[in-house]
Amino acid sequence: MSNQQTLLDTMFKSIDKTKPKEEIKEEKPIQKIEVETAVEEPQKEVAVKEEQITARSQKQKPLVKEELSKTKHRARREAEDAIHSHIRLQSAEQLLKRVDTGFGQKSRAPFQTIVEGVQNAADAVDKAREAQKKSGHNEDYNAQITVRVEIIDKSRGELAISIEDNGIGIPKGKVAIIMRAGGTGTVEYKASRSQQGIGWKAAAIYSNQSTGKPAEIVSKTYFEKQPHRHVYDYGKGKVTKIVEENYVEEEFPEHGTRMSLYLIGDYPRARNNVKEFMKRMAAVHPYITFIFHENGTVIKYEKRSGASIPIPIPVPPHPNSVDIGQLKDMLAAQSRERSIWISGFLKRAFCRIGSKSIDDLIERTTILMYFDEKGVFAGDIIKRIAQSDKAARLKKEGPEKIEYYLEKVLVRDYEIDFKFASELVMKGRLASGKNIRFLSNDDIIRLFKIEKSKLPKPPFTPKTTVNMILSDDGKVRLLTETLRSMFFPAPPIDSLMPIPKDVFIDGFITLYKPDNYFFIERKPSSTSGRPIQVQVLGMYGGEIPSDMKDQEKLIRIANSTPLIYEFGSDIVTQTCKDIDWSRYKLGRRGELPSGPVIFVVHVTSPQLKYLGVAKQAIGSDDVIASEIKFAVQAAARKLGEHVKRLEKDKAAGQVRKYLERYARVVSETLNKMIDTDTDAVYTSLIDEIKRRRPMVFEEPKPPAEAVDVEE
Repeated sequence: MSNQQTLLDTMFKSIDKTKPKEEIKEEKPIQKIEVETAVEEPQKEVAVKEEQITARSQKQKPLVKEELSKTKHRARREAEDAIHSHIRLQSAEQLLKRVDTGFGQKSRAPFQTIVEGVQNAADAVDKAREAQKKSGHNEDYNAQITVRVEIIDKSRGELAISIEDNGIGIPKGKVAIIMRAGGTGTVEYKASRSQQGIGWKAAAIYSNQSTGKPAEIVSKTYFEKQPHRHVYDYGKGKVTKIVEENYVEEEFPEHGTRMSLYLIGDYPRARNNVKEFMKRMAAVHPYITFIFHENGTVIKYEKRSGASIPIPIPVPPHPNSVDIGQLKDMLAAQSRERSIWISGFLKRAFCRIGSKSIDDLIERTTILMYFDEKGVFAGDIIKRIAQSDKAARLKKEGPEKIEYYLEKVLVRDYEIDFKFASELVMKGRLASGKNIRFLSNDDIIRLFKIEKSKLPKPPFTPKTTVNMILSDDGKVRLLTETLRSMFFPAPPIDSLMPIPKDVFIDGFITLYKPDNYFFIERKPSSTSGRPIQVQVLGMYGGEIPSDMKDQEKLIRIANSTPLIYEFGSDIVTQTCKDIDWSRYKLGRRGELPSGPVIFVVHVTSPQLKYLGVAKQAIGSDDVIASEIKFAVQAAARKLGEHVKRLEKDKAAGQVRKYLERYARVVSETLNKMIDTDTDAVYTSLIDEIKRRRPMVFEEPKPPAEAVDVEE
């Protein structure tokens, strides 16, 4: 056993001796490798990680960009949706709450409410007159408009306002339309006091906003057996009918309307303007009795006469003032109804166009096309000749001088028939205020030496359809220019509502009692296809004070309705300030006239353009401005002559008073010197002084002063 153990031990020892040597030999390089790999492995791992991070980042970059772009896109959409959220269908109630309807100031709200109600009442009276006239009855009747103002709560400024008339009335089935949609306004082509038809509805909306109370309307037509009462609420952004019933509480006119509402307003500040408005309405409407109740006080303007404002009749627009957009709209409207010949369309759509005008119009289009091809501004050449002051002055020297001046000086850029042009100047056909409209086609052809054979082919004939014209913008433009370049008679005044001369003069002369006055009425003109007429009454002296405010010196009236507010922005005020009043001894340029003078300006036109819904200022228009200027200047010219006579008479009166004062001294001195009859000499001297120094205008004589003979 021991021998075997010894043998095994010896074997293992020999193995152990040989194994370490091999292991050492093998371990040395292994140890080097382990050291090298220990250094390289971290670097490789870092490199691998960097590559992985780079690859991952390259994959993530488009993802991040895509996510960011989506986020920005979403945010942009939300922002635009928020911005566009205001674009929505709005009700009339929501719109009127933001539009300047004249109810923004508490001092103006009561006035604006009364104005809207009285305008509607006056229109209702005129419609009742129209119904009586068309049915063969006398249009004059005892028309009456009653305004009641009652202060309910003085501390809060709450008022109760009602306007009642005995006009045509509103049928029971139409009340809902008026209270919901708003309006008794007219869309016809005729003058009217209430145009948009939203004034009373704006008052009702303001009433509900300020007091929370509904609006009431009671009405009855001639054929209805019983008046009917309606109550509407304008709260919660909608119109709600509260009551609709027969009205049996008190007496009501045979036909008419009463509108009532409550509102918050500063009536003490509005009182003077309300009274002035009522006074001027009574002056313009002598055929209506106006009654004004104010907390127990009654002011009554009795009916003065049966003379009334003419009842306007719808009339088509005038061709001289139509524009391209308006003509396109008219053509499109006719096309939707039925495409007819252009000749029939022009006769139907415009006033003052007949069969002969159609033939002349087509020939005029060829002339205008000829000028376009040649690049000739014929209208400018004609206007240049007509507005030449020197050509007008040369009329005294004969046509040869005019012909020489036109050829050598005025018109050197185009060859025309200068001899014929001088004849037109001599005849007054080319004078100040004239233009191409006042020349016929033959005149233009002769003046510009046009051969008819060289005129282009007409672009359309009388039988060309409306659709064919409408499909070609060039033809629409040419037709518009042709209509504006031809002469047509002045538009009829049937669609206007001018104040009769006697009514105009009597109404304001009674109020202001001047020493002298002049009335000017312009012939009807047209602007944007609408006829227009201006009337002016100038008053001077008498009981008119010299220290009046500008609003009192210039009284503005539009379609028979006095305008009180927005004085400075009105085209009437701006035009009058541009007039050089020093030429008429009435002030200076840039201001309104000074002294004891008043100008009343009335403008009437269908669909008259105002500056706002409140209809207290006429909007800017070149034609209206020029018509106002010409009319006011004509009245101022006559008043200026009157003022010059007064100044001359005043100067002569001073000399006359001086001579009369010393006539007694002279007569007594002669009596002492040559023993003459003192009274006879004095009488002769006074008669001679009166003959040589007549008094044109008598003035109140002061008490006679005692004169000492010895002086």
